[in-house]
Amino acid sequence: MRKWGFGALLGIGWVTALWACVHDLGPTSRAETKSIEATLRPDAILDASRVPGDPNAFWAGPWASGAWFSPQRSGEGVVLEYLEDGRALAIWFTYPPVGAAGSQAWLLASEGHVDGAVLRFDAVLRPTGARFGDAFDPAQVSYEAWGTLEIEFADCDQATLRWQGPEGWGSGSYPVQRLSRLKEIDCGGQRALGAAGARSLAGLDSRSGAWYQPQRSGEGWLLEELDDEQALVFWFTFDPDGEQAWLIGQGPLRDGAFEVTDALIGGGARFGAAFDAGDVVLRSWGTLRIEFSDCDQAQLSYASTLDRFGSAQRPVRRLTTLAGSPCRSITEVPAGSPRWVERQRMTPPFQSELAATAAQGKLYATGGFGNPRAFRVYDASSDHWSELPELPGGRDHLTAFAIGDAIYASGGAALGGGDQQFSAQRFLLAEQQWEPVPEIGFHFGTHAAVLHGRAYIALNDGRLQEFDPRQQAVRLIGRLAPLERDHSQLVAFQDELWLIGGRAPETKRVAIYDPVSETWREGPPLNRFRGGFAAAANDRHIMVAGGEVIDLGLYIEPSSEAIGIGEQSWALGPDLPVPVHGTDGAELEGRLFVVSGSNRAGSAQGAQGRLFEWLPE
Repeated sequence: MRKWGFGALLGIGWVTALWACVHDLGPTSRAETKSIEATLRPDAILDASRVPGDPNAFWAGPWASGAWFSPQRSGEGVVLEYLEDGRALAIWFTYPPVGAAGSQAWLLASEGHVDGAVLRFDAVLRPTGARFGDAFDPAQVSYEAWGTLEIEFADCDQATLRWQGPEGWGSGSYPVQRLSRLKEIDCGGQRALGAAGARSLAGLDSRSGAWYQPQRSGEGWLLEELDDEQALVFWFTFDPDGEQAWLIGQGPLRDGAFEVTDALIGGGARFGAAFDAGDVVLRSWGTLRIEFSDCDQAQLSYASTLDRFGSAQRPVRRLTTLAGSPCRSITEVPAGSPRWVERQRMTPPFQSELAATAAQGKLYATGGFGNPRAFRVYDASSDHWSELPELPGGRDHLTAFAIGDAIYASGGAALGGGDQQFSAQRFLLAEQQWEPVPEIGFHFGTHAAVLHGRAYIALNDGRLQEFDPRQQAVRLIGRLAPLERDHSQLVAFQDELWLIGGRAPETKRVAIYDPVSETWREGPPLNRFRGGFAAAANDRHIMVAGGEVIDLGLYIEPSSEAIGIGEQSWALGPDLPVPVHGTDGAELEGRLFVVSGSNRAGSAQGAQGRLFEWLPE
């Protein structure tokens, strides 16, 4: 038997806009166009200076994932996972209090939510009742209500752990620091990138997350893939006598397999104020191997050297994915030959400078010239458009996004009357009614994307509003460089945000925001200048199409472009069947669409109401 400090055991030395699309201009020159833009409807532009949010606000986010511990309490710790939907999971591996049965304890905290710099877990559970191995019965697992847990972060590597437990466990707090830094989840911005700045396939194969066997719900493994082809595994289970047990191991992860030659099981210490790191005893338990068949399936095998644990092989599957470290079972993106297919046209009056998004298997379009209070839904299964309750206040040049069971419509210019007090309204899908969202600031001619449960809304100067509906709060994100981004597009792709194109003048530049390190970098530039275009992304591609050019001429850009996962350049694709600007894009269950728009450059007239689907091959 060995009595080791936890940090020493692992040998971890790395702890440590303005108006741009106007009413029909006819054959005016470019100079005349810009003069009209500067004077047209100034009172209709909603006040873009009313942008809330503290640019210095510190929020917990994807960077928090990893193992955390106190060097003075080596032998226990918390494994934290910040999930891709913005919730958090934590498991505290520790010991029972004085006088309690068993030699180990673990506490399960799910549904964690962000409150500024704090991750709060309002319902911590203690699973009990089951036994190890073939005797395990998920029906015997009892989830005892234990208390609450919160982790308040000072920065990426330092935090304070606080808890409120039941009688015998008590309450308390102590400082903790980061123990593990995960592959692709690095506050310093270390990522596997290609030459043009897009993520490479080498960085999109993370196995980090929780794994389990569905038939054995109540036990599982938390895997942390590190930067040096090593990984940590934490196994939370029960011993043969029905007491809680946890194991820990470290080993290489290569060629799709992870192997631990000396997994350890702890004991000896007690919880809380009675904890003494000198009491911790870590014993060799046996071997563990996980062989991955793809991103979500694996075969786990183990062989214990301790009596009554035995050996076995079990198929396991992924339960959680960490924000910032996706896994894509792909080696290359087929080139294909993209094509357009037209779907059902909207009913008139048609819209341009509208907004589109998708939720719950349907596509939504709202606002815009021609029908500023319209709110419509497209059902792809029946290829049919229907009308929904109109926007409370008419808008053009707005954006739309979906979070949870609500559709948000935000920003733009006032048009068509109605309530213009707030920048944003949300439509509750269950209640079929609108309500204001006062937290979001005004913006014009830019778009939004949703990532990790938060909405990011581009501003004309290249900054972003980051809106968290759980906190009901907004903070501001700085920009990559001084560059106007009016009529740009923003999409979420491979757990990052791509700010694409825009003007004035028109640009081909792409800026990529990493929400883990909270930093920007340059991305692969477009082939063509474009503003007021459509963009949409799925797990495999970003597609952009259409748009117009005003500052470098006056014309509609008819082409499309796409970039695939792991690729470092955009490929030009087929022209839109009807070239348009003032359009929007949307992703619907993996399918990419271009929604309506106008076929007259520099004009609010000419809305088409056409719906085109982009097929990659």
